[in-house]
Amino acid sequence: MATTAERGTAVSVVVPAYQEAASIAPALTRLAGVLDASGRPYEIVVVSDGSTDGTAEKARALGLTRTTVLEYFPNRGKGFALRYGFDNSANPLVAFLDGDLDLDPVVLPGFLDRIEADEADVVVGSKVHPESNVAYPFTRRMASRVFRKATRVMLGLNLGDTQTGVKAMRRSVVAPIMDDIRVTGFAFDLELMCWLVERGARVQEAPVVLNYEFTSTIKASSMWEALRDLRLVAAHRRQRLRGHAAPAVGEVALR
Repeated sequence: MATTAERGTAVSVVVPAYQEAASIAPALTRLAGVLDASGRPYEIVVVSDGSTDGTAEKARALGLTRTTVLEYFPNRGKGFALRYGFDNSANPLVAFLDGDLDLDPVVLPGFLDRIEADEADVVVGSKVHPESNVAYPFTRRMASRVFRKATRVMLGLNLGDTQTGVKAMRRSVVAPIMDDIRVTGFAFDLELMCWLVERGARVQEAPVVLNYEFTSTIKASSMWEALRDLRLVAAHRRQRLRGHAAPAVGEVALR
């Protein structure tokens, strides 16, 4: 419940999590601290996407009063989790933030301020923004670069970095298209961005702080999954545009 000290439009922060028992508690504690300091009314909706390692139990054990923990089985994919959390939240502003420690939530209040100032309808975090502070392995940088180039070629849209796991948006802009997104896995964010650009939403990219030491490596199977999902999104986009004039190439604003 909002208090007299709170200000601004309320936000629902959806946190998808799969097998994040080791990181979910510090991640949620950090997120709640940032949101409390911002003074904005909020709720956090954690979605345990078929986790079997106690992710949901770890989240509930924190006892955060503005946090709801949802779970289901089996694992359905990140996109399904984001939509499930979106459907089970209610505030006028919505944010997505991954449930690990990779991305610092300190950027979220600024994203929300941009929307409330009517500068954008959607603000997406980007690792390639010139003001971003990131440190991640060369192999991941190259994989991201290849995916961005493939996105431009296959979709005809310059969407920038769609896969970074922090975004903020107006519910009123996103809600009408949420049920039309058909990809439930890796490329959910990409298909969402396609729909937003096609509908004329004002989208901005914004800098992020990525301060996690990655311990895993890119697997060939992950790359194939990404490219497979990209092909699905491209096919869905062609179906939508069939019989209609193609829209102008969309640009995400770097500000």
